[in-house]
Amino acid sequence: MVNMENKKICFLLLCALAATSAHGQAARSAKLDLHGTRSWIRVETDNDQDLSGARVYWSKERKKPAQPNAVIDQGKSRYYIQKIDPETTYYVWLESETGALLGKGAANTTKSWALDSRELREEHTNPSSAAVPKGMEVYWQDEFNDDLLNLNKWSTNYFSSLNYFNRKSRQEMQEDKLPQPAYTLDGKYINLYVNDTLPKRLYNEGGNQKVSSIQTYDWRTNENLLDNSRGGYFEVKVKRNRKGNPKGMNTAFWFDAPGPDSRYFLQQGTEVEGIKGIRPKGQVFEIDIFEYINAQFVLHGHVNEKGRFQKNLATHIAEGYNHVNQWVTHGILWTPTSVKHYINGNLIKEYTDKKQIYSPNHFMNVFLGTYGSDGEVNMEVDYIRAYNWPLRDGNELPNPDFEQIADLGPWEGEGIVQSGIGEKNSKGVILPPGKHIEQYIYLEPNKKHELNYWAKGEKMEVNIEDVTPVVGDLSTIKKHDRQLSLKGKKASINFITGSEIFPNKKTLRIAFENTGEKPVYLDNITLKKK
Repeated sequence: MVNMENKKICFLLLCALAATSAHGQAARSAKLDLHGTRSWIRVETDNDQDLSGARVYWSKERKKPAQPNAVIDQGKSRYYIQKIDPETTYYVWLESETGALLGKGAANTTKSWALDSRELREEHTNPSSAAVPKGMEVYWQDEFNDDLLNLNKWSTNYFSSLNYFNRKSRQEMQEDKLPQPAYTLDGKYINLYVNDTLPKRLYNEGGNQKVSSIQTYDWRTNENLLDNSRGGYFEVKVKRNRKGNPKGMNTAFWFDAPGPDSRYFLQQGTEVEGIKGIRPKGQVFEIDIFEYINAQFVLHGHVNEKGRFQKNLATHIAEGYNHVNQWVTHGILWTPTSVKHYINGNLIKEYTDKKQIYSPNHFMNVFLGTYGSDGEVNMEVDYIRAYNWPLRDGNELPNPDFEQIADLGPWEGEGIVQSGIGEKNSKGVILPPGKHIEQYIYLEPNKKHELNYWAKGEKMEVNIEDVTPVVGDLSTIKKHDRQLSLKGKKASINFITGSEIFPNKKTLRIAFENTGEKPVYLDNITLKKK
């Protein structure tokens, strides 16, 4: 009898569980998930509940409207509230078809982008390539999973430094009359395309290209939507195609110097139309991670005294890759002293000469674009992700305690990371006699900073040096010879970064060298603004 009773109880429990699962959302109550941008609010539940027929109410007041503002279409799990005011709080209520409250909440239509937990999960379900440096984390991304373009991240007003001296294009930019791109979003990808119908006209009179592009900087408003002034690793996954034999065909993922004029395009010592150049000769004003269908990589930089582009600083084409109608990942690692190019996670070419630094020391405008006419050209983009080494607690040096990353990076040199030799028997770095570690970093100019570290050993030299753009010459800001304690102790150095043109960064070199005859143990390096 006991066994029969147990079987009955188990059977009833199984029936109850089955009934709960059959009703879907009864298994777990959903919460309203709201995401606001400057042009729309996304309404959904945290468990992607089917919202067919659900009623959506919204208001700038805390009081729910008497009638629903919208009813969600069949088969939809989200709704977009449009025609909203930016930088405003909206109150949202969601009810089922029968009038049951599914959730309520508030959304701020901020103009600033923020990392989205839903997008961050995509990195695990749809991983980036193996080129992502160890220890780096996503700090900006677009998975293009929304039905509308996120204008907190993108401008649709295509304009570049090469367009500035075309007076007609410049006037259109200034009057907000630039032709707009043709694109579609399907909840998985963005498809940027040109054909015989869209965009409606060629970008330039007498040219041969229509342009469908999105970018992270708006020349007219001088609004920067992505502060990438500290560089990092950037990756896109794209599929590109064409039909016919289009004129001016191009598909590109590229970086360009920002406005609001052509001072970054022009070189130092030149002046055109009253604009004085500020870019050091030999520094890039444009980086094409890929263009055309053969994925040509180009570093642009030579411009004459009349403001005419002359030639590339460097260029290369990766052989052995099929780019037509194939999903391919393209990446660039941009550091204060190097530019590295990757395809499908493979290093294609690197420019790492510290006496010929191509890297810019300011933010760059990021473009995804399709170009051509008399035929069809398109580029589907699965994602774009920007990574950098995380900075925590005000420290401007990544991997300060050698705990977060398996190896020395982004430090360079002959140091050896080892457990149990740090300040509290944690990980630290051993510097053998005569060996050093160094890190080149971007810092804000004209700011007081303090460098702190823990060290144990006999003798060490600490150098803080200013780095001359392009040629990489070093000039000492602070240099200290340290007699160290065999038991280990903390030390600090105060310094001021030098001058730079706003909003450029200063490039500095921080270096520790063992000048004694016994090993030096180094840990917990912090560099903070005072």
